[in-house]
Amino acid sequence: MQNSTSGAPIRAVLFDWDGTVADTRPGIFNSVRYAIGQYGIADKPDDELRYFIGPPLYDGFEHVFGVSPELANELTDTYRVYYRDKGIFECNVYEGVGDLLRELHDAGVKTAVVSSKPKEFLDRLVEHFGLAEHLDAVVGPAMDNHNSNKTVLVNQALKELMLLPSTVTMIGDRHFDMEGAKAAGVNAVGVLYGYGTEKELCKAGADAICDQVADLRDFLLQHCGVS
Repeated sequence: MQNSTSGAPIRAVLFDWDGTVADTRPGIFNSVRYAIGQYGIADKPDDELRYFIGPPLYDGFEHVFGVSPELANELTDTYRVYYRDKGIFECNVYEGVGDLLRELHDAGVKTAVVSSKPKEFLDRLVEHFGLAEHLDAVVGPAMDNHNSNKTVLVNQALKELMLLPSTVTMIGDRHFDMEGAKAAGVNAVGVLYGYGTEKELCKAGADAICDQVADLRDFLLQHCGVS
């Protein structure tokens, strides 16, 4: 684990969802393939579909399949037809993350999920996996917002938690999370058990890198002053 964070105590921790709280790859890939299948678009290998984990969906369709913005929006809506009923629960919370949320919350550290996934889906997921009681906020864009921005979402979380950026840390597995956090003035910690790489996270300005959930737990409990 690399660490270059300041010594200021952490009062709140913001967690990305995909690749940070949960392994959501099966549901995302299945939903993408459902959407492109409805439009007769040729499939891509898993390595290329990995781009969908992190950014807004419409951006993924434009980037991976080279479609127009208009078609990307249509594909996003079609994706959600499958995801809403099936893909949403084709995922698993990473072992140890639920316990970490509970430990932090019980110790008085504010916790939140901050994701570009629509809030309607996030609310269903945190309830389904029994995490809602350990969270102070769940932040995501409205369903009809295809242009969600991670910095905007982090700032929204800061407002809801009523905390200064210097006391908050964002946890994520992709460069979108690191860049969004840094632009909002929040410390950024990258995790390598998700879908990003150490090179990607460091280039995006991560203040620390944790290999596994256990490393993340040790880091957060130390910097939050939890014994």
